[in-house]
Amino acid sequence: MGRRTLRERLFGGARGLDKNLLPFMGPAQVGAGHPEEPYRLPDDPRCPVCHGPMALHELARSDDPSRPTRMICPPRSTWA
Repeated sequence: MGRRTLRERLFGGARGLDKNLLPFMGPAQVGAGHPEEPYRLPDDPRCPVCHGPMALHELARSDDPSRPTRMICPPRSTWA
């Protein structure tokens, strides 16, 4: 059997840590640690790019699934 590559040694070490620490630490803790309220959409959502109202934005979708969806931000003068 040949020598293991650095990648194989690193991932093997990580797997060994996981296997040996799981009985002591348990599985990953998921969540905030307290009850959370259901998510509510904001009354007037804003664009993460231009910070304008999302109602004025246009989504350009293509019939071709390999082309990404584009979001078109309106000019600032139309925000009024």
